[in-house]
Amino acid sequence: MTMSVMDMAPQWSSAILAWPAILAQSLIFGSAMLCIALRTHATDRSNPGDALARSLRGWWRGLATVVMVLCPLMFVGEVADMAGVTWWGALPLLGEVLAQTWAGHTWMVRLPAAGALALAAWLPMRDRTRPIALGICSAVIMFCGSLKSHAIDFGAMSVALRFVHAVAAATWVGALFGYWIGARRTALDEREAAAAAATLSLLATWAVALLIVSGGYVAWEALGHNPGNLLYSSYGRVLSIKLEAFAVLLAIGGYSRFVLIPTLDRASSQRLLIRNVRAEVILIAGVIGVAALLAATPPARMAMKLPAADPPGASAATMAK
Repeated sequence: MTMSVMDMAPQWSSAILAWPAILAQSLIFGSAMLCIALRTHATDRSNPGDALARSLRGWWRGLATVVMVLCPLMFVGEVADMAGVTWWGALPLLGEVLAQTWAGHTWMVRLPAAGALALAAWLPMRDRTRPIALGICSAVIMFCGSLKSHAIDFGAMSVALRFVHAVAAATWVGALFGYWIGARRTALDEREAAAAAATLSLLATWAVALLIVSGGYVAWEALGHNPGNLLYSSYGRVLSIKLEAFAVLLAIGGYSRFVLIPTLDRASSQRLLIRNVRAEVILIAGVIGVAALLAATPPARMAMKLPAADPPGASAATMAK
């Protein structure tokens, strides 16, 4: 009798519901970080960070509302999956899950954080204060997500690096998004535009470096230290798609970083940079969708070893011997 791996398929419903919420909180966090970073280039005459915060205010409010609405739905869906019941049947179980499970304890923090994120986006607030409040609330939500991810099964190091991975991804896509909005709506002189592009480049460079290191560790653990699981598990195949898309993004980002940004004094380079940034935002939004599907797919390391079924007639043949 042989042993085989029981592959576990992704939970598509969870991934589809989580995708817009993760994307929204990532756009908020990264664009808020860009506003904070741009304050280092403030002058007595202007402050590009505050100007960008004003341009993003409407976007932040819409995105924060998406997070606030979807988080409770994600919680109900998660309880329904845990209990194997319908969403309606999960409603009486919500209190018990909150009080008695680890996932419920993380939601006891995550749900109020989602509400606080919406308040930070909608309440009257100074332009220099709002990005800080939004960044803190988004970071809390991402940390709670890391605490209830598959990384929790692999130890504290995996959880910490899973959080670093989420923060780095959010910084990358959100900073690109913020730059794209700012370039279209905020009037910056040549020096401020160059400073904004340099700040974006610095944030993106550090984000990509952290993504590679943290993502490599988390993926290696989830694959069970077996590269073959990239091909022979659902988790590995979804991860392969994510890696291929990431390679395309690196190529686009590298071209912007090393070819376009050094020549921003040319109008053609500025226009091409804005188009590249827009393309990166769209592609990363897709990658985040793949990441949401990956998070809803049991890692290959968790695959169960089960005895393979004997072929028909095998038992009779064995007994005859």
